[in-house]
Amino acid sequence: MSTEFGVTAWGRAWLRTVESTAASAPNPALPQARSLARNGAVHLAEVRAGRIRAEVTVRGKSFPVALEVPVWTTKEAAAVRRLLDRAGARDRRVSAGELPDALVADLLAKDIAVAPPIAEHAATCGCTGRRRPCVHHLAVLYGLVRKVDEEPAVAVALRQNGGRSAEAASPESNWIVLTEVDPAGFYGD
Repeated sequence: MSTEFGVTAWGRAWLRTVESTAASAPNPALPQARSLARNGAVHLAEVRAGRIRAEVTVRGKSFPVALEVPVWTTKEAAAVRRLLDRAGARDRRVSAGELPDALVADLLAKDIAVAPPIAEHAATCGCTGRRRPCVHHLAVLYGLVRKVDEEPAVAVALRQNGGRSAEAASPESNWIVLTEVDPAGFYGD
């Protein structure tokens, strides 16, 4: 079986918030949450500094989920910036958002968490479930893990104070459907 969540060190850091080894008992909602994320039921509408907005669709019914996560302190953000600058000087791909896994170890060595513990998340969900975190909250985190695995820069943007939207950093947001381009205007007359 291939690893589908937490392929990168950045994704694994967020995965540990959901699948904590410190848990005293297994969470029965995790398999359903993984299944929802795996099967495309999670739509991340907004991922920006300190905030995640998503929609989880289960059996045709949509549940809006909003998560607030703590951002890094000014001191932590400055340390992260220095580490990114140093890594960027060695590897130009860093400026394009391709962050090496070694940076996670560097952050942990400076006692800077890539992902805050789930207890520090403030979550709201449109469901009536009593269990907290609910399955939709967990599914959104699994969806986030996948996004972070694809684009590690999202993990940094999410924890930066006043940072730009992680959606703005996404290459998909810069794409335009070719049928929307007027060839005469694009190529000139």
